[in-house]
Amino acid sequence: MSILGKCPYCDSNVVSKKINVQGKQIKLYSCENSKKQYDESEQYVFTADSTCRFRVYSNAFLKWNKRSFSEYEMKKLLQEGQVTVRLHGRRGTGEYFKYAITDEEYGISILWDEEVEEKVS
Repeated sequence: MSILGKCPYCDSNVVSKKINVQGKQIKLYSCENSKKQYDESEQYVFTADSTCRFRVYSNAFLKWNKRSFSEYEMKKLLQEGQVTVRLHGRRGTGEYFKYAITDEEYGISILWDEEVEEKVS
């Protein structure tokens, strides 16, 4: 488990850990105060001592053909409040860039209406 930065909502540490979701290994980036467990009805819910909800799964942008949101991208997001992500059209045709920002409800979201300025290498 590695520390990636400070939580944008409670200033605790955001950590990275590998988890297994539907047979696939992905990374979960979550605030140390954001804890979940399975309850008696097999629902994955926040624990009683969970004081923050910030969590981002590395496969958050899979439906836009971005296989993984990297630890580097997560660090940049926490440091700067936004990060540029490269997304792909259907069937892998064409690529485009969008800004992603932290989102209290979903962890991360894409600013669809905002154009990314020219990429500086």
